[in-house]
Amino acid sequence: MHLSILSSICHFRLYFGSDVIKIATMTLFRIKSAPFVLIEDDLTKNILPLLIELIKDEKDHVNLFCYEQPSTLWRNVLKHHSNINYHDEFNSDLSKKSAKCSVIIDSVNQMALNMGWHESLKCLKRLQSDPNVNRLILVLHRDCMLHTAKLQSHLHHMVNAIISYDNTNPQKVWVKLKKGSKVLKSEELITYDNMSSSLRFTPVIKEQKKEEETPKLLPGNLTTFKIEVDQSEKIHKDNLKLPYMSKIHEGESKVYYEPDAVDDWDEEDPDEDLDI
Repeated sequence: MHLSILSSICHFRLYFGSDVIKIATMTLFRIKSAPFVLIEDDLTKNILPLLIELIKDEKDHVNLFCYEQPSTLWRNVLKHHSNINYHDEFNSDLSKKSAKCSVIIDSVNQMALNMGWHESLKCLKRLQSDPNVNRLILVLHRDCMLHTAKLQSHLHHMVNAIISYDNTNPQKVWVKLKKGSKVLKSEELITYDNMSSSLRFTPVIKEQKKEEETPKLLPGNLTTFKIEVDQSEKIHKDNLKLPYMSKIHEGESKVYYEPDAVDDWDEEDPDEDLDI
């Protein structure tokens, strides 16, 4: 566990916004029911509230392997949890015990440095297949993985649940849950209720992008030539005076018709056959 966590580890309190959580989530329940959980943090994150939430209802014994910090410090932090056994290094005889238990390793980075990654992987697989181990919780420091990129990829393949803290927002986590062949991914906000001493996961609802309104079809956009007039052209059109317009406005306009000499006039009555 990092130094920023140690500064507040004995007097833990997580502050959160005053917004009321209206959306219920099953994320925390699914994480608690996962047999193999990986928590990914960094120097600025405090994972203690999450760890406490995961083990507070644990009826069986919890074996905590303290690679990152000494067991005396963990005893002081988790003094209200009487069912925790503390180990300064991995106990190979753990799997021989018949009692049911859960296992927490803090951190798997330091475990890999102490034991070697190949031996650590064998121990984790042995714990994963042990029928007496109900749940296995690993803590992985992402900012401490300089030359162990393989470590994270192997763990992602093994575990059932991954909780990754956001790089900028300490209250935002990315959750990945494996259920059979299905993989559920979500973005959650962690809030802690001081009154009920409970941790909550609230899904982040992303704003839906508004569909772009289709532009109105204008007549000018349907042709390859210009059929509309702009303002200046309209002014010129209104100011244009045609020669015959003056006579119309004066009331002197008349229509004259003079029959042409070659017009064929029929003198007979075209309606004489009608009985009118």
